[in-house]
Amino acid sequence: MRALTFLLLLTVLVSGQEAWEGRLARAVDGRLDEIDARLADISRDLESLPRLPIDDQGGSGGFASQHSAAFPSEADPHAVEIHWGRMEEVDHIALVPARRYDASGLEPQFGMPDDFRVQGLGAEGEVLFEKVAGPDLWKDPVRAGHPFLFSIEPAVAISGLRILAGKLAPDADGEGSFVHAWAECMAFSRGRNIALGGETRAVSGMAPTAPWQWAANYLTDGQTPLGLPEKIGDPHMNVGWLSEGREEDRASVVIELDLGKETAFDALTLFPAKRPTSDLPGGFGFPGELTLFASAQRNDLDEKEIGHWTLRNPGHNPVTLKAAASGVRFVRLRVDRLWKPYEGYPAFCALSEITLEGPAGNVAAGAKVFSPDGMGNIVAPGGKYWGSLSLTDGFGPEGQLISSLEWLQRLDQRLTLEHEAHALRTEAAGLVSKWRRIGLWTAIAISLLALALLIALPIRYRARERRKLIEVRERIAGDLHDEVGSNLGSIQMFADLAEGRSGPSDELKRIQRIAAETVSAVRDIVWLLRPHGGHRIGTVEHLRETASIMLERLKWEFTANEAAWQTELRDEQNRHLFLYFREAMHNILRHSEATQAGVRIEVIDGLLTMHIHDNGRGIPAEKKERSSTLRALRQRADSLKAAFHFQSAPGEGTHLDLKIPLDPRRAPKGGA
Repeated sequence: MRALTFLLLLTVLVSGQEAWEGRLARAVDGRLDEIDARLADISRDLESLPRLPIDDQGGSGGFASQHSAAFPSEADPHAVEIHWGRMEEVDHIALVPARRYDASGLEPQFGMPDDFRVQGLGAEGEVLFEKVAGPDLWKDPVRAGHPFLFSIEPAVAISGLRILAGKLAPDADGEGSFVHAWAECMAFSRGRNIALGGETRAVSGMAPTAPWQWAANYLTDGQTPLGLPEKIGDPHMNVGWLSEGREEDRASVVIELDLGKETAFDALTLFPAKRPTSDLPGGFGFPGELTLFASAQRNDLDEKEIGHWTLRNPGHNPVTLKAAASGVRFVRLRVDRLWKPYEGYPAFCALSEITLEGPAGNVAAGAKVFSPDGMGNIVAPGGKYWGSLSLTDGFGPEGQLISSLEWLQRLDQRLTLEHEAHALRTEAAGLVSKWRRIGLWTAIAISLLALALLIALPIRYRARERRKLIEVRERIAGDLHDEVGSNLGSIQMFADLAEGRSGPSDELKRIQRIAAETVSAVRDIVWLLRPHGGHRIGTVEHLRETASIMLERLKWEFTANEAAWQTELRDEQNRHLFLYFREAMHNILRHSEATQAGVRIEVIDGLLTMHIHDNGRGIPAEKKERSSTLRALRQRADSLKAAFHFQSAPGEGTHLDLKIPLDPRRAPKGGA
C-alpha cells in the first residue's frame, strides 16, 4: 500500500512541465522556492545594469606581449608598467581584458593571466601598495571578459602602475609562445582617469606581429571592447546626428554649438554613433580629421582656431581631445575628412554626443546645435530619431551617458549579481540532483512491482516523440522552402529588376550576393531536415546545385564518378561536409580573386575524395605555415575524421583535397 501511494506521488510529480526531479525536490524542500525568488530579484536588478557586448566594438585591441614560458621568472617577470609622470592620489584601478575574434568566434579574455598583481609605484619606482587577483581566474564560470575594478581605500598618491602576470595561456598563433594581453588600464583620481595617455612599457617579452591591433600605448588610449559608458534606464528617442552624404571624404561638414553664455572648457569629447546595420564597422561615421574653433562672438569663429586633429577610428569608444578655451560662447567643429568605408559609398559624419568638459562639468549640455550640413530629423529603427538635439542631450545611442568610473562600478555590480545567480543555480542543481538520486532508487524499487508498465510506456512515448520529431522536421523544412525560400527568391528577382532599370550598384550587387548565399544556406538546412527517402536528392547532387548557385559569376565545372553519385553520408557527416564546402566556396568568392573554379568528387577504395581548385591569387608563402591559415576548413576535416591537404602559391591558385573514410555499410554497391 505504501509503495502504491509513493507511485501515485511520483505520477503527480512527472505530470507537470518541470522535470520530475525538480518537482520532487520542490515538494519536499522549500529552499528551491527561496532560490527562485532571489533569482527573480537578481534578474530585475540586472535589467538596469550595462551588459557586456558580444559583437566587435572596433577600436584598438590593446597591449599584448609574447613570452617563452607560461610562468614568470627573474629574467622574464611577465610585467608591464604605466607612468604618468606626476604623483596623484588614486582611489580606483580598472583593468579591461582584451578580446579576439577568430574562426571559432569570440575569445573574451584573450591573454588574460590565470592570476596577476597590480602594484602602485612611487616617484622612484618603489611599491606603495599591491592588489592581487586570482588564482584560478580561468575557472571563473561567469567573468567572461568583465573588467577588474580595485578600490584603493584610503586613496594613495602614486605616479604609475606595474602589472605582474602569473601563469599565461598558450598563444594559438605562435608555436611555443605564451601571451599576456589587456585592452585598457585605468587609474582614477576623484573620477578622472589619470592613466589616459600615460607612457606604457613592457618590462619583458616580445611585441606581437599585429601592430595595427596591439601596441603598448593602446593600453592607455581610452579604448575598450566594452562599448560606450551608458546607463540603461527609461527609453529615449534621440540616437544621434547624421550629416548629408558627400561624394568625396575630403568634403567638409560644420557643426556649431551655442553654449548660451561665456564659459571655459579644457577638453572636447566625441561619442560615436551606433552602427545601423551589423555589417558596418564600429566607429560608423566617425570623423577622420577635425578642426575646432571657439569664440565669444559667432562672426569671428573662423579666426579662433583651438586645435586640429587627425583621428583614427575608435570603434564604439568615446574620444577625448585636449582643447582649452575660456571666455567663449560659440563653438564650431569642422570635419575636414569624412567617414567613407569604400568606393561608391557616400562619405558622411555621424555622432551621438558632443561634450565640452570644464571646471563645472559638461558646459555643452543642452546647448543649441546648428549645422547647414545635417540631414534634419530622420527616423531610426524603433521609432527613434536622428537629429541635432541628440548631440547635447546627455544620451548615447542606448542610454544616459555616465562617467567611466560609474560605468565600471555598474559593470562590477552586474558581475557580483551574476556570480550570486550562478552560485544559486549551482545550489539548486545540487538539490535537484540529490532528490533525483532518491527518486531514481525509489523508482527502481517500485519498478519491480510494475515492470511491464515501466517498459511499455517509455517505448510508446519514444515512438510517439519520434513521429512528432519527423512531423516537426517536415513542417520546418516545408515552411523554410515555401516561405523563406520564396521570399529570398523574390528579393533576388527584385534586385535584378532594379539593376536592370537603374544600372548596377554596389548595394544591389551586395543584396544579390547575400540573397543568393542565404538561398543556398536555406536549401542546405531544408535538405538536412528532410528524412531520407526517394524524394530527396543525393549528397553529391546537392553539392553540385550549391556550387551552381555560389559560383554563378565564375567559370566553373563539377565532376563526379558514378560511385560518388550513389554515395550517401550520415546526417552529421553531411552537415560538416556542407559547411566545409560552403567555406571553401566563400574563400574562392571573397579572397581568391579567381575567374575559374572546379570541383571533382570521387569514391575510390572506400574513400570519398573531394578536390576543389581555383585560378586565383593563391596564399602567400609566409601564411601557409601558420596554424590559423584555413583553420575553419581544418576543423571541419577533423570533425569528419578526414585527411585534409592544400597546395597554393602566389599567382597559381589554390588546390584543396579532402579524403573522407566511408562507412562500409553506406558505400555504394559495385562502386570503384
